[in-house]
Amino acid sequence: MRILLAVVASVAATLAFFDTATAQYANLISCLQGIQGNPKSYLTIPSSSTYNTDRLGYNVNFNYKPSALYHPATVDDAGAAIQCAAKYNISIAPRSGGHSFEGYGQGGRDGSLVIDVNQFQQFSMDAQTGVATIGAGTRLGPLYMRLWEAGQFLVPGGTCPSVGIGGIALGGGIGMVSRKYGALTNSIVGMEMLDATGTKRHISETSNPELFWALRGAGGGSFGLVTEFQIQAYKAPSAVTTMVYKYPLASYRAAMEGFTKFGRNAPNEFFGAMSVRSNEIELRVNYLSSASIANKTVAPMLARIGVKPLSSDVQEGSWIKAAAKWSGSTNPLDDPDLSVHRYHRGGSLVYRRLLSVTEMDTIFNNLNRRPAESASAYVIFEMWGGKMDRPPRRSPAAFDRHRGVVLGLDFGITWKDPTNQTGTQCAACLEWSAQFRKELYDAYDGGPQSLEAYQNYIEFDLPNWLEAYYGNGVSRLQQIKKDVDSNNLFTFPQSIPLP
Repeated sequence: MRILLAVVASVAATLAFFDTATAQYANLISCLQGIQGNPKSYLTIPSSSTYNTDRLGYNVNFNYKPSALYHPATVDDAGAAIQCAAKYNISIAPRSGGHSFEGYGQGGRDGSLVIDVNQFQQFSMDAQTGVATIGAGTRLGPLYMRLWEAGQFLVPGGTCPSVGIGGIALGGGIGMVSRKYGALTNSIVGMEMLDATGTKRHISETSNPELFWALRGAGGGSFGLVTEFQIQAYKAPSAVTTMVYKYPLASYRAAMEGFTKFGRNAPNEFFGAMSVRSNEIELRVNYLSSASIANKTVAPMLARIGVKPLSSDVQEGSWIKAAAKWSGSTNPLDDPDLSVHRYHRGGSLVYRRLLSVTEMDTIFNNLNRRPAESASAYVIFEMWGGKMDRPPRRSPAAFDRHRGVVLGLDFGITWKDPTNQTGTQCAACLEWSAQFRKELYDAYDGGPQSLEAYQNYIEFDLPNWLEAYYGNGVSRLQQIKKDVDSNNLFTFPQSIPLP
């Protein structure tokens, strides 16, 4: 303790946060404090008054304590921070929005250096090519508004306006226009990245092509710090129709079969998601055309379900109005509520076929088994296919491992904590989750060792997770990791490992 206090008195409070605190942490903080860069860059350490709020991710089920959180305002400052971490052998956790299911935006363990790119908000649009330049700290809601105001453009992202583009784009990116335009990661045409030495690299089809392949689908924090994206945007259609149908839970089997059997052969303008909870079913459709065409197209699906919905809501409008509706937020898209946090345990599976009767019954039976009064269990089915099966052949991506997927399954449970403390566990919720996922895994074709899952809904307990997320690309990803980060500086519990 005396040695550390002699090194730098200002980090004395840091030591209380780490049972095995060493001079590494003191030296790291001293190095970060010594960066003579942009005055807008700022540092949060455990003695900072904002530390306990700054370290929070969206999922407060975790209580990880980073050694420091650095918010660079420039690429040079970010590079200097990487060099500090490399000098003292401290692992780096990049953070764009902090929505990792497993808290990896906090490092996934105590002691990491979090480099938060929230100040990288640059945006420009080339109206001729439709390519947008986007800072890696941009949230989806503000991005959608900037694209719209730049000429009514869109990119195929998700629905949650507070999600950072860095995580979703590097892992895939599925949303309400993905069957028409593909996954978000397949629309990336270039990136700017800082590697483990703090060196700037331009990543594209012709510049660092191996990284270009790896980052698009497996790049969520494993290879370096991405600071900027160049993404192909698309002119939004003149009309978009949103459709919401609600059914009683008792209609689950009919709704499930009607939705999936219709959706797998639906036009690419159709994107559907069916949310099943313990009290009701909500079927959402985003259709890229007028209401008259949407109603005519979707009518066979409703007829196949064969049950009158409890309610229906069909609205025709602009793309940006549809995006605001799907956000589920009362805030404007360009002002997402960043104060929302939740306790959550979730995961994902994807299927190259429709679900078996056993799998449908497993889901229904578990949703009827309420684990706790304060908990809400859910399953969301998303219809994949369309353009996601036909990405550009000239620039293959690690995400292409998922070509041929018919259905994506997002499942989980959330709970409330009256004490408002991070890391509060709901034992009954975790037990429910463990049993549910075990039954799902056992019912999967080939069993737990044959699973395929979506890496943006990353799950620590997933069996054989490397192959489930990345398929036969694992050895190639490991070699790329060795080539660009041989000391494993960018590491967390489920980062791409060295070979």
